[in-house]
Amino acid sequence: MRKINGFTLLEVLIAIFIFTIVSIIMVSGLRTVLNSQSITEKQADKLTNLQLTLLLMSRDIEQAINRPITSAKGNIEPSLIGTPTSLTFTHAGFANPEGQLQRSTLQRTQYLLEKNRLLRETWQVLDQTAKTLPDSRILLDNLSDLRFEYLDPKGKFTNNWPENSQSQSALPKGIRIHLTIKNWGKITQFYLTPVSGQESAKKT
Repeated sequence: MRKINGFTLLEVLIAIFIFTIVSIIMVSGLRTVLNSQSITEKQADKLTNLQLTLLLMSRDIEQAINRPITSAKGNIEPSLIGTPTSLTFTHAGFANPEGQLQRSTLQRTQYLLEKNRLLRETWQVLDQTAKTLPDSRILLDNLSDLRFEYLDPKGKFTNNWPENSQSQSALPKGIRIHLTIKNWGKITQFYLTPVSGQESAKKT
């Protein structure tokens, strides 16, 4: 009879050892790839949120309008109230297709920093009562700082608006926004208000 040669116990153990080492390397490599993909997706989501936020702020600010409001306390508030960390103003562009809804196309909006989050608060009506509450939406949640600056008619930036010399219904020529994002750094954006466009039209 022919003698059948098999694997010795030592050969089997060596093969298992080699297979185990290769499996560990492959699993480690796969984990690294999955972690990198997860980090990339999170960064992509943050970038998308940032782009949408900047687009929304641009749309709102560039449609700012001289329309003071009555606050819930019965006080007249200026068209635009600006501090270093918050911006509250009236703007156009509040969708009302074909005028079907019984409301204005103007909206009162506020941007502010709260607990490292950029919030956008909106009111459904301009002139408010004690029962008028804002709708709040978190735009960004990874901020370490937020600063607003306001361009006056003389071309100088100021930290508050309106200044003592400004009309309560006046708008700044432009608004500069500084966003400091965790692990990303500082981003600066400048938006012109309709006041600049009106001044340019008068000069032509």
